[in-house]
Amino acid sequence: MSRKRIVIVGTSFAGYTGAIELHGLLGSEHDIVVVAKSHEFVFIPSLIWYPFGLRDQKDISFDVRPIYAERGIQFIETSATGFDLDRRQVLTDTAGPIAYDYLLIATGPKIDFDSVPGLGPEKNSLSICNIDHAGQTRRAWEHFLTDPGPVVIGAAQGAACFGAAYEFLFNLRYQLKKHHLLEKSPVTYVTAEPFLGHFGIGGLGNGRQMSEFFFKTYGIASRTSATIKEVQPDGVLLESGEKLPSKFTMIIPRFLGVDAVRNTPGLGNANGFIEVNDGYQHLTRPEIYAAGVAIFVAPVGGTPVPCGVPKTGYPSEVMAKTAAANIAADIRGETEHRSMPFSMIHAYCIMDTGDMGMMIVGDHMLEPRHLQFIIPGPQAHWAKLAFEKYFLATRGHGKV
Repeated sequence: MSRKRIVIVGTSFAGYTGAIELHGLLGSEHDIVVVAKSHEFVFIPSLIWYPFGLRDQKDISFDVRPIYAERGIQFIETSATGFDLDRRQVLTDTAGPIAYDYLLIATGPKIDFDSVPGLGPEKNSLSICNIDHAGQTRRAWEHFLTDPGPVVIGAAQGAACFGAAYEFLFNLRYQLKKHHLLEKSPVTYVTAEPFLGHFGIGGLGNGRQMSEFFFKTYGIASRTSATIKEVQPDGVLLESGEKLPSKFTMIIPRFLGVDAVRNTPGLGNANGFIEVNDGYQHLTRPEIYAAGVAIFVAPVGGTPVPCGVPKTGYPSEVMAKTAAANIAADIRGETEHRSMPFSMIHAYCIMDTGDMGMMIVGDHMLEPRHLQFIIPGPQAHWAKLAFEKYFLATRGHGKV
C-alpha cells in the first residue's frame, strides 16, 4: 500500500474533526495536511454571548497548531483560492499548489451580505457569524446602551442558521431586561421561516408551540415569511412595504459556498455547495469528500420565502467522521463504506435564552422522525454552559 496524502481544507467543526479522526484511523502511515486561513478554532455557538461582554476570544477558542504537531499532522496557514481537479491540487494564495491523493473540503460558508441591499457590518446591520463580526456587534451594543431604541433581529431570505438568530434574540432581550431598557427598546424578530420554530427543518416536535410561548412571554413581536427588501440605517424595510424602525439591527444572511469552490468548474453547484452521496463523497470525483456547511442539502418542503437547512456543529462532526472513515477504508482497499445520510443524523440542540432555554432532541435531522421533543426550562441554560466547557476542554486536547 503506497503512502497517500490527504489534504483537508478548513479547521472548524468538520475540518478539525476530520483531521483528528483520520489520524486516529491511519496513524503515521499516511500524510495528513490541513490548510486553513487561521490557526484559531473558535467555538461559534458562544458568539451569541460575545457581544454582551460575557465571553472573550480566549474563553472560546484554542490554537490548533500544537495539537496537529503532536500528531504529525502538517498545518499550512493560508487561504485556498481554488482547486485543480485534474492535477489534484489545492491552489492557495501564499503556499502555492498543494498536491493531494484525497481531499476533504470543510471550508464553511461564504457569508452573502450582498444578497440584500444594506445588509452586513460594513453597511447597516450587524452579524455574529464569526469572531470579527461579533466584535463589531459588541462595540455597537456598548453604544446602543447609551442611546437605546427599537431593535430588529432576524434571518434573511435564504438563511439557514436560524438557531443563532433565535438565541441572540432571546439573549439580547434578557440583557435589555437586566439594563432596565425593555420599555425603551421594543424587539421585533423578522424571519424567512413560515412559522416560529420552523428552524429551516420544517419544525420539530412542539417547537412551534414552545417558540410562540417564549415570544408571548417575553413580549417579542415577529414577522414570519418575511422578505427583507433593504436594511436601512434607521430600520428594516420589508418587501410588503412595512418599515420596522431600529437602532440595533442584527440579521443572519444566507450562506453560499466559498469562492474557492465557486471558482472551480465541476466541483460545486451554482451556489458553490458540493453535492455528495451518503458517504460525503463527491458525485463524480471519488477522491474528493466534503463535510459541514460546504455540502449541498436540499431545502425542506416548499416555503413561501426561501429557507436553507442548518448544517451546525454536531452534524458537521458526524459528516466529517463519516468522510474520514470512508477515506481510510478506500486507502486500505476495503469495499464497504460508511453511509450516514444528512437527514438521518440525530438532531441535538440546546437553545439558550439568557437564563432559560429549550433542549431539542430528534432521532433524525429531517422528517420522518420517530422521536422528537423539546424540554424548556432553566436546566437548558445550564446545560448549554456545561456543554461549552466540555467541548472546549475535549477538543482543545485533541479529543473528538
